[in-house]
Amino acid sequence: MDTVEHPRTALPVSLLAIFAGLSLLYFAGVLIHRLYIHPLHKIPGPWINAVSRIPFARHLYYGTTAQNVLRLHEKYGDVVRLSPNEVSFISGETAWQEIYGHRTGKTKGLPNMQKDLRWYNPPPGGRHIVVSTDEDHSRYRRTLAHAFSDRALAQQEAILQQYANLLVSQLKASLSEGPIQDMTKWYNWATFDIIADLTFGTPFGCLRDRKQHMCIDCIYNTLSTFRFQYFTSYWPALKRLQSMWTSNKHVQGRKELYQFIQAHTMQRMATETQRPDFMTETLKHSGEKGVGLTPQEFATNNNVLIGAGSETTATLLSAVTYIMLRTPAVMRKLQEEVRGRWTSSDSITLDEVHKAPYLVAVLQEALRYFPPVPTGFVRRVPEGGAVVSGYYLPEATGVGVSSYPLGRSQKRFRDANSFIPERWLDDPRFVDDRRDIVQAFNFGPRNCLGKNLAIAESRLLLAKMVWSFDFELDPRSENWMDECRVRTVWVKPPLMVRVKEVVRE
Repeated sequence: MDTVEHPRTALPVSLLAIFAGLSLLYFAGVLIHRLYIHPLHKIPGPWINAVSRIPFARHLYYGTTAQNVLRLHEKYGDVVRLSPNEVSFISGETAWQEIYGHRTGKTKGLPNMQKDLRWYNPPPGGRHIVVSTDEDHSRYRRTLAHAFSDRALAQQEAILQQYANLLVSQLKASLSEGPIQDMTKWYNWATFDIIADLTFGTPFGCLRDRKQHMCIDCIYNTLSTFRFQYFTSYWPALKRLQSMWTSNKHVQGRKELYQFIQAHTMQRMATETQRPDFMTETLKHSGEKGVGLTPQEFATNNNVLIGAGSETTATLLSAVTYIMLRTPAVMRKLQEEVRGRWTSSDSITLDEVHKAPYLVAVLQEALRYFPPVPTGFVRRVPEGGAVVSGYYLPEATGVGVSSYPLGRSQKRFRDANSFIPERWLDDPRFVDDRRDIVQAFNFGPRNCLGKNLAIAESRLLLAKMVWSFDFELDPRSENWMDECRVRTVWVKPPLMVRVKEVVRE
């Protein structure tokens, strides 16, 4: 018997076909626009990155952003389109100034490129120096800069020496439990203790107790959630699923971290002392010329100082230790300089470490080869657009200089993928290297406030360690650098090293 088709069933099918057709037409239009019409369509890069944010977000999720951006620059050149509206530059000759610098010349009077807030979790205590407006940033920096002046650093040397010596003595004591030590852990403990003492007047006690402080875990957990801020900025619907990515433990840990920092900031502000730490200097000058900070602003900015002033230095020290163990000639040459230059550990001072040419060159080369902040701080192109390295960028484009691929640019550095400290000395082979564009501490009015402290601290700690110990890489850490992942900064696996105390008569 023939079946009779009811007319009412044809309407939904027709609507479905129309909807599918319109959807295909819409996506085809988006694809054509992003590939051939969008203002960024002439910027090199994979076509899939131009039409979709997913490939970039995938690398961001897995922590392989730096490695991916390096591959893209190796294939496409100095400028790469990472996503429909994000661009990476390694043309440091022009891009540093045009993205991060003061507006001068033809750009004078134009607005600066601000931090792209799509990359930052809202700070729990209000905007700190990293994400503040230009006006607040200037006020914060004028006050906080007193704590990082050359004069202040000279006065802080006793504190740095205290923890450098404690690192050496506690590592020696730990050798009784076995020669294989995790140097990632030891460097973290030292740098976090130093920055806590300078900030609050008391350390975390990591070196003393040979134990991780809860604040360190909270900081790393917070860093791991930054990528989800990026995801939800572009895909708001994902906020409903955020609890799947960010556990209650992470959320609670972030609150506990800020509460800890706020309490210790208030406690330090209430303590009358002239010890040469950050708070002594900033409180002394806060309020000058109407640029003081409120107690809440001190706490919010200390939240930044604790993480930024410790983790990056620990990364530099871990990386340079690993690299030297993979390039024994560099380690031997540094040992010869350090052990020949100083007759005792106590004679290694801040003034003297700056005069050790090979030590200085080794750490400068490490900043080029494995910068602690590998992918740069993303800025947002202001209203009216901007031109960077000859490319026009429309308003709201995310843009930055990627330090990791910049340092590996064969166009700018001879043997760029080799670790050669001599490029920072008077070696004629490297006379054409663009050493001036290595800006591991960022560039312009928002560059790293603690640059001088980080340099001094890393030189002092490395010199003391090389003077006191011999190191041998454990096979378990042969691929340490390949296993590092990016969560704004590098998240580092354990660096297992066989450590032996140098015994002198």
